Amino acid sequence: MKLFTTVLSLAVLTACSVTEQPIPEFTAVPDSNLQQMQDTRFDRFVIDPQADFSQYDKVIFFPTQFDKLTIDEGADNQLTNSWNASTWDEMDKICQFFDDFAQLTFAQKSGLEPTNQGGENVMAIEFRLMNFMPYQRRYQDANRDTVALRGQRNGLGSITFQAVVANSKTGELLAVIEDGMELNPGNMLIVKGDPNLQVDSASRMAQNVAWRKTFKRIANRLHEDLMRLKQS
Repeated sequence: MKLFTTVLSLAVLTACSVTEQPIPEFTAVPDSNLQQMQDTRFDRFVIDPQADFSQYDKVIFFPTQFDKLTIDEGADNQLTNSWNASTWDEMDKICQFFDDFAQLTFAQKSGLEPTNQGGENVMAIEFRLMNFMPYQRRYQDANRDTVALRGQRNGLGSITFQAVVANSKTGELLAVIEDGMELNPGNMLIVKGDPNLQVDSASRMAQNVAWRKTFKRIANRLHEDLMRLKQS
């Protein structure tokens, strides 16, 4: 009886390990052979309708790219100058936040295992940061003020990104994702009820949290949509 109970428990766990996602629907993209996936939480998720996503059970993530990243033309000059002064190492560290979350998210979830080796059953995914609209200077500059400067209440800024999904062996394009998201550390922490002591987006901690929270959200949505395509 104990053995039967153990086997039954394992069967239940196995059945629950992969959550069934709603089957996606698609609409044609004008002047293109691609199709837009509906009910995605990304602004744009277009796929090759001939692609068979069910054949993939692994993913390989290339490092997030920022070589094409621009500061939005609508940004204040002070903010633009601050972020344009970012070093390669500073931006690489920010991108590493996403790379780490992508690996962790897919490792913790079922259906698409992270790998470092390509193959016919492996999707290759590369994210590219495209445009940044800052609402706050880098913490390196904000912390140099002789008078404490409170960060903007609407967060650190907004980031626009693109992701390309391809067959890791053949290079065949499978999908392209585009979206923009707010970078916000979340609820303000008010110490002892004094709003003058709140943690804001000018601090190093808050800015790192803002990047991490957004990248974590992107990784979760990516896994959700890819699993819908795999199961469709």
